[in-house]
Amino acid sequence: MRHDDRPRRPAGALVLGAALLPLLAACGVGDDGVACALVMHASTLEVRLADSWPDREAFDVEVDCPPGTGTCDLVRAGTVQLVPAPDAPPIADLSGGAAPSVAAPSPPTVTGPVWTGTTFSPPSEVVVTVERTSTGDVALDRVVELDWQAESPGNACPGPRTVTVVLDEE
Repeated sequence: MRHDDRPRRPAGALVLGAALLPLLAACGVGDDGVACALVMHASTLEVRLADSWPDREAFDVEVDCPPGTGTCDLVRAGTVQLVPAPDAPPIADLSGGAAPSVAAPSPPTVTGPVWTGTTFSPPSEVVVTVERTSTGDVALDRVVELDWQAESPGNACPGPRTVTVVLDEE
């Protein structure tokens, strides 16, 4: 077989294959074998005191991952505040002058009978502590198993999940 007699393969097939490889690598597989984009979804957790809890508004619910479970990325809604880096140059105001320097505010304090937050790595259980706000006395401290539910049931690709835990009075 001479060099000129070999079957020719179009270069386009090679280029197309090379272009698809990163796309395939960026996909996961859903429950039914469908290709899914690997996107980090923030799932929502809500832990609340039941309406029947005596003097409900006088308590604060705190949620955390159990000790020794590795990284815990639970973040309570309203507790994160974006501030400029301490070494960032001042931002000029519209008139062309330098913006006044502003001290970094302390993180806001969020308390109350409902803990709502997000996570990118939904844990299977959390530690829930309920404290009387005025004294800090612990009224409840327990590990709670979580039953996460898909926000879009029936969707082949996993997405954000949600769970609500209602704590009855003890």
